[in-house]
Amino acid sequence: MANVNVIAEIANAHMGDPGRLRELIVAAADSGADGVKFQWFHYDSLATPDFSYYQLYKDLAIGKQVWSDSVQLARSLGLKIWIDLYDEWGAVLLAELADQVDGVKLPTTVLQSGPLIEVLKDFGKPLIIGVGGWYEKELDDRLSYIRGHHEGPVILMHGFQGYPTDPRDSNLSRIAHLKHKYRLEVGFADHVDGGDPLAVDLPVYAYLLGADVIEKHITLNRAAKGTDYYSSLEPQEFRLMVEKLRRAEEVRGSLEIRQSERKYLEDSTLRIVSGKELRPGELISKGNIRYKRSSVPEAFLAQEAEVSFPLIAKSVIPANTPITPVMVKVPKVCIAVICRLKSTRLRRKALLPIHGIASIERCLLNCLAIPGNYEVVLATSDLPEDAPLTKFTLNNRVKIVTGDPDNVAARLLSAAEATQSDIVVRVTGDSPAVSPEMMAYMIGQHLQSGADFTCAKESTVGTVGDVYTVEALRRLLQYPDPLTHAEYLSFYFLNNPGHFNINAAFLPEEWVHPGWRLTLDERADLELLEHIYQTLDIGARALAFSELQAYLLNHPEVLEMNRGIQLKWRDDTRLVQELNAATTLKKPPLPVRGASDDA
Repeated sequence: MANVNVIAEIANAHMGDPGRLRELIVAAADSGADGVKFQWFHYDSLATPDFSYYQLYKDLAIGKQVWSDSVQLARSLGLKIWIDLYDEWGAVLLAELADQVDGVKLPTTVLQSGPLIEVLKDFGKPLIIGVGGWYEKELDDRLSYIRGHHEGPVILMHGFQGYPTDPRDSNLSRIAHLKHKYRLEVGFADHVDGGDPLAVDLPVYAYLLGADVIEKHITLNRAAKGTDYYSSLEPQEFRLMVEKLRRAEEVRGSLEIRQSERKYLEDSTLRIVSGKELRPGELISKGNIRYKRSSVPEAFLAQEAEVSFPLIAKSVIPANTPITPVMVKVPKVCIAVICRLKSTRLRRKALLPIHGIASIERCLLNCLAIPGNYEVVLATSDLPEDAPLTKFTLNNRVKIVTGDPDNVAARLLSAAEATQSDIVVRVTGDSPAVSPEMMAYMIGQHLQSGADFTCAKESTVGTVGDVYTVEALRRLLQYPDPLTHAEYLSFYFLNNPGHFNINAAFLPEEWVHPGWRLTLDERADLELLEHIYQTLDIGARALAFSELQAYLLNHPEVLEMNRGIQLKWRDDTRLVQELNAATTLKKPPLPVRGASDDA
């Protein structure tokens, strides 16, 4: 932020005495002013002999040579030169000394003088306009005229010109108003009683309220009275005012954050620490971190949790440890479609066409459409009977992984390792209408929760899958007893909340239709899906749930085609009891040791 420009207003304190004028110039320089302002006029040019102050103007008159010498003296002392323009005589002198003058002021009483304004046409330096007492509509008109005759910067000078000014007439609030309305620099020139302590402090208040320029009268000895003494400061008082203004500049400062302030913040601010021991590959999110002060400068700042997290632990992070960037990495997510050809209710259903395209390909196309550009893997068995599935690479957009026919967890882990992923999304191959929108939502819910396992609390059958943190899959696979029902993998997590962090997410209500069945298990399911894809004429592209939903809401009768078919894992009571018993772990999974950083 620019420093305040302090102008010492000499006005007529020289009393017409060239020697006193020189003393005032030196005093202004010694007091720390940035510039001085002279009033150039000639009594016959300024007033007629009948005017009450005509004789005073005559007594105050100073010739052109003295003014020229005064300008030279002021410049030699490092002062800027400002001129009050009152009459044609002053305009002529300004033209003669224009190259040595830094700026001109039009006092509030001469703003209506067209000739004086017109002489400024070739004067491209700063112009101060006294605006005290002018209504804004009048000022708008005057500014428009002035801008038509002056191309240099314009500064509005606020301040009541009466001697001495009642402090209540200062109206400092207008400074900010004028700056906001006119988008110009604004100055302040007060005329309170020079003997009032407020005479020193009022300019400081004005600066802190936005004034860019301070104009203040200076006199050698106020007790001697003379011309313009009422509101003038003596040199030592003027110096005190300048010192206070410079201190105000320091405390006002700028919009920038100082390094000392920033260093204190960085040394004392809250940083992110582990809320518990974090395992290699574990997802770190808001749920398992804490905010504490720390002396580790590299540790994440607390505010970075919103932007940088969730992350994956690359190695063991003990509890209460400041987390630094080298300890973590950004989680990578892959989509694994689990599929085999062993179905008994609808033989080799994954290969059956739905409007000319294999069911499994429909599923893969929707997975490829999940927002986020995730790698998609088709994870099948290494048995010869499942070999036909390995051809569905969709022009190498889908990776193929083969493995244990019965251990879905192992195949999911193989898919994650093949893509070097930390999070794996399981989609079952009997979900040709799996929703890209819902799966993107589920991935987001998993990452935000920091869970080991995320599933939908309630969903439309066949539209959504589950999300697993790879580290949790590894722990499950370390369990000493065999996983006898691994095709029902989600049961191993849902039935062991003491061993795994489970996130049962609520899908947006408008996506949930419990009475709809969009999975592929029976012939009636195939007929329903064929009807939908054929009616909508869906070619080799993904089918968004929004498009599917709009059709079914307008044609609810279509859903009667497969109504009443049971979901074995949900509706078969005996099977559910068997699954619950078999998937409840008797002891916690063994901890995973030595996990690779990029697994």
